Amino acid sequence: MALTTEQENKLVSMLAAFENGKRINELEDAQGAVGQMLIEVMDETGETRKAELGAAVENASNPIAGRYWNENNATPTAAGHYGSLQALRDLPKKLGLGRYLVADDRTRRKLDPVDSTRFEDGSPAALDGSMGQCMWCWNAHYFTTWKEGNNTVLAVTFAPIAGKNSIYVPAGGISWMDAAVMDRTNLKLCSVISDAEQYRGGGGKALTASSYTKAPAADAPQLTMLGMPATAISTTNFGNYARKRGEGWEANWFVARAVVEYLFEIIMGTRNSQAAFNAELDSNGLYQGGFGTGVTNMPDWGNYNGTYPLIPTRVGLEMGDGVGLVECKLPATAESESEAYHTFSVPVFFGLVNAGFGSLWRWVRGLTISQTAGEKTEVYVAKSMFADFNPSSVEGLLKVAECPQKEGYIKRKSYNGLCCMPTEVGGSASTYCSDYFYTNGSSQTGLRVRAVGGSANHGTFAGASFTIASYTASTANAICSSPLCFFAEDPQIE
Repeated sequence: MALTTEQENKLVSMLAAFENGKRINELEDAQGAVGQMLIEVMDETGETRKAELGAAVENASNPIAGRYWNENNATPTAAGHYGSLQALRDLPKKLGLGRYLVADDRTRRKLDPVDSTRFEDGSPAALDGSMGQCMWCWNAHYFTTWKEGNNTVLAVTFAPIAGKNSIYVPAGGISWMDAAVMDRTNLKLCSVISDAEQYRGGGGKALTASSYTKAPAADAPQLTMLGMPATAISTTNFGNYARKRGEGWEANWFVARAVVEYLFEIIMGTRNSQAAFNAELDSNGLYQGGFGTGVTNMPDWGNYNGTYPLIPTRVGLEMGDGVGLVECKLPATAESESEAYHTFSVPVFFGLVNAGFGSLWRWVRGLTISQTAGEKTEVYVAKSMFADFNPSSVEGLLKVAECPQKEGYIKRKSYNGLCCMPTEVGGSASTYCSDYFYTNGSSQTGLRVRAVGGSANHGTFAGASFTIASYTASTANAICSSPLCFFAEDPQIE
């Protein structure tokens, strides 16, 4: 087929351009800032696109593992991933998420990822405290959040992101039971699995079956409290008992709690802890969905055992570092012929039992809420965990947020200073953060502490963001616990 004159001219021009082309070493030096330079890349879609040279270099050496949410939409599900898809897939492994035994000097030893009763080398691991505390750990990293137009980005990296306020989070961990265990002999906060009297849970005493109209048999752990989490201790005392282990130990310090919250959101891609569980990865190889109702739908808890702990510390042990649900059947009432009083599907998040919500409230340390009735509610955090902490004053603390003075489902929350506190309500059980916020700020003045996650009878109110800000630091309650935590370095907030 003969070419037209116009086609011939184009072909000649293309040939001339090819022949006159230069090798890279023959080009003149580029002018201007690196951030203004563009390069041609093939992205993960397989399409050829442009990219800023500076951003490409930074992302190659410090890949961003993140998700973003379009704040114009009410859905709690992330609108997409941000940064490197591969970095997000690899994030749990690179963080080293999973179960460890941690000695009082904070040296840690990894357990087998599928069998928590042995170490990675196959040798047996004792979970009774003789070899260390049972902890769910992470490696040091940076957490960053920022806005891009209508989108809110949450990201984890292993170096600061240039131009952003990246917060350094040292290597650390929190009890993999997501609840406290008390050494009653030495008055130390623990994270062990043991039925010994020394570690009796609840308030430290067995419960009396005759006190409850729907009680199980007297030898049920839900009454003996053997092998159960500890409750009915104030957040102040939980912190004091944790610090007896030495420097670097605390009781659910707010930074450790923040790690649980933002890693759930980034890795699972939702703000709704109670979204339906989906064992399958999505088309990008990413986790999706929440953990269903979890331990939040207990019927008539008060008449069963007076709202004391329900889930033994050994529940979920067989999951190792896995992600999924474990069935837990409560013993039937003494008079009942049924198999179980109630059955829970207990969440496990890479080895973290309960995945940050349900079962028992978790007191949070290092965060103080100052409310003036009818005016404002301010949130303060401690700048250092290794320093003394006084929950009765905000002197020396850093103000990071203000909360609404009315309760409701959380619409927005702040990550400033890793406080993870609600800043706006007006959502629902299936929109935005999907969790509830309790407060008495409109009618009461004073200092309050944060309790988070909800307990076994809070239903759709519960979730990783669920917050109550109505109690003082001296409050002790049967439904409130506080998991042991540690950091290899002081988690300082600037």
